[in-house]
Amino acid sequence: MKLNKPLLIILACSLCVSVSAMAQASRARRTSPDKFVANLYRQHKVRSPFFQTRSRALLDRYFDKTLANLILQDAIRSRGEVGALDGDPLFNAQDMEIKKFEIHQPAYRDGLADVVVSFENFGQKKEITFVLAPRRNDWRVTNIKYDDGADLLGILQSQSAAEAGTRDVQVYLIALDDKGKRGRKVGCDDSLIPVTRTVPRTAAPLKAALQELLSIAPEPAENPGLQNFWKGENLTLKSVAIKNQTATIHLTGNVFVAGICDEPRIVGQIEATARQFPTVKRVRVFLGKQTLAQAIR
Repeated sequence: MKLNKPLLIILACSLCVSVSAMAQASRARRTSPDKFVANLYRQHKVRSPFFQTRSRALLDRYFDKTLANLILQDAIRSRGEVGALDGDPLFNAQDMEIKKFEIHQPAYRDGLADVVVSFENFGQKKEITFVLAPRRNDWRVTNIKYDDGADLLGILQSQSAAEAGTRDVQVYLIALDDKGKRGRKVGCDDSLIPVTRTVPRTAAPLKAALQELLSIAPEPAENPGLQNFWKGENLTLKSVAIKNQTATIHLTGNVFVAGICDEPRIVGQIEATARQFPTVKRVRVFLGKQTLAQAIR
């Protein structure tokens, strides 16, 4: 049976309309990119897809295959310590005091969606851009771009390509009588101030950071105006272990304590140094057979 040209044109147009209607219906059912990003932040609070090796499905729920593979490889390689991701990837920070958090409307380009998230961290304005690709009725994050020029994909790929070299860690010193102006307020109106130190690249950066803390002079010449209250006799880091987001630190030797104000300074320094890493939420410190609190009392 032959079809005449007008009938073929009508059928073709009907097919185009049907395909277009199906595409529009699919887009209507798909979660919006900004809501998808909001879901990721909510999941991150409950059970983060980062820094874990138990659930590949949790990674696949939010990231495309390439990015999910790199995130998982970094978690496996770090063995519960700290890998390429030495801060919270959703805030691009190690210490956080988040205010004015906002997820903006998406912008579309070349089949992708960009979602900007803005917030203030310790009073500084920050922006993070999520790049998402459509997947059936949902989206997947293909990259996260930071306002300092770095991006999550690049960080993880660089780590995979180069395991040697150095890395930066932070140790926390004390600014006396600073009253929380330059850092978190602690003790007798003092402030905890992060100081960057460069150490050899290692699979145990927490241990390296703690060793740096113990090695810094009480009044370091390279950091005028700051003091280190981890001073004593034969102070040695014996062991560090991270399990279930708890860092257990064992030290030997003696810490000198000059007065009641020294106690929160000593505790604050070591806890802040340990908590810079996103795999650490809680810190337990022992000096000899005593807890740190008992030893410096």
